[in-house]
Amino acid sequence: MTISYEEEFSSLMLRWRGSLWKAVLKDLIAFYIAYYVVLFAQWYLLDDKQKEYFTGWIMWCEIGAQYIPLSFLLGFFVAVVVARWWEQFNWISWPDKMMLMVSACLPGRENLNVRKTIARWSSLQAAIAWSGISVRTLKRFPTERHLVDTKLMTEEEYDMYMNTPGPHGKWFIPIVWIVNLIKTMYRQKRIDSIQMDMLLKQVYSYRDGFAMLFVYDWVKIPLVYTQVVAIATYGYFVICLLGRQPKLDEKSMQKEITILFPIFTTFQMLFYIGWLKVGQYLMNPFGEDDDDFELNYILDRNTYIANMMATELADQLPPMSTKDLNVVLPHTRASFKIQDVMPKSHLAAFKLTETEMQLIKPEDIEETDKLIEQKEKKKFMSKKKEKKTEAVVPVILERDSAARVENPVHTAVRNDHKEANRRSMTNSLASQYDNIPNS
Repeated sequence: MTISYEEEFSSLMLRWRGSLWKAVLKDLIAFYIAYYVVLFAQWYLLDDKQKEYFTGWIMWCEIGAQYIPLSFLLGFFVAVVVARWWEQFNWISWPDKMMLMVSACLPGRENLNVRKTIARWSSLQAAIAWSGISVRTLKRFPTERHLVDTKLMTEEEYDMYMNTPGPHGKWFIPIVWIVNLIKTMYRQKRIDSIQMDMLLKQVYSYRDGFAMLFVYDWVKIPLVYTQVVAIATYGYFVICLLGRQPKLDEKSMQKEITILFPIFTTFQMLFYIGWLKVGQYLMNPFGEDDDDFELNYILDRNTYIANMMATELADQLPPMSTKDLNVVLPHTRASFKIQDVMPKSHLAAFKLTETEMQLIKPEDIEETDKLIEQKEKKKFMSKKKEKKTEAVVPVILERDSAARVENPVHTAVRNDHKEANRRSMTNSLASQYDNIPNS
């Protein structure tokens, strides 16, 4: 059965049915027994040299366990299983829409037996179809005679059903009876072609749910992937039986703290084994596990609702009231304390200025278009001028730079002239000095 829970978090941790503790308890006890058997053998049966050798095995297993991508395997596996589990629940057939359409198209006491027959056949369809996929429903209706004993099927219907050959199953026969009854109502002019079309669409939709559940029951998750996940998970903890053992040789005991209880391995078992159990339990939601679908309850509910819609609710109509509706609904003291937040649009605080909110007249639009054209022309002309200046400036810069670069021949000639002038001035000064008379 599916487990509902509304308690606080602390209370949920103490629940047993459908809980993590119930799922992993047996595996956890088996791991502890094997773990302490290995620890006992290491402590009492091995000498010092053997303990050193065993420490090497511990380190080797501890390193090897890191190469198993357990989180990736379990995460993908559980994601696929949970999505498949929820899709199967969404394909469970409910007769509510079909019976509402039947009551609308076939009203009145003259059609009462027709409505009741369709309601009964809808429940008969569910009982036969779900007995093929659900252990709970199969235990409730193990043979076709049980359908007669529960008055879902008459003796005449039982004979017709049993005499119909069905090498590929006969779960769809009640749906065929409903379709044939609707066609009979059309031939008797009780419904028109539009009503028949609407009724048949609802019947086909009701039938599709049973067909899809048979497909899910037929096509499972590939066995190879299920085996890979199970072997990887349990193989990981078999390696942990050695890799998480305390190191009891003298060197390790001097350097490391020896803890005889596998604390972190216990947490890993709770997470990984619990993760694996989630996938295993949800692979077949029509079994007898705690979180499997309760199809027997759904069958009881659908039978009651369909019969009620076919009989007492088919033509029930309360008198119309002339009183106005109280648009402000009152609260109780308990509900008034809960202040619901009124949803608002993300543009609720958006504001415009008075200028932005002014309306534009048609003549203003024409003037505005002219101004825009003038601005665009000015921009275009200014861009042209900028391009011309950009093209002229590099040429001028090149000329200036070329002018500033001197010819090396001219430079050498200029230097020679300077040297000649310096020599002539020196010679003239020397001659003047020689011509001065001695005192």
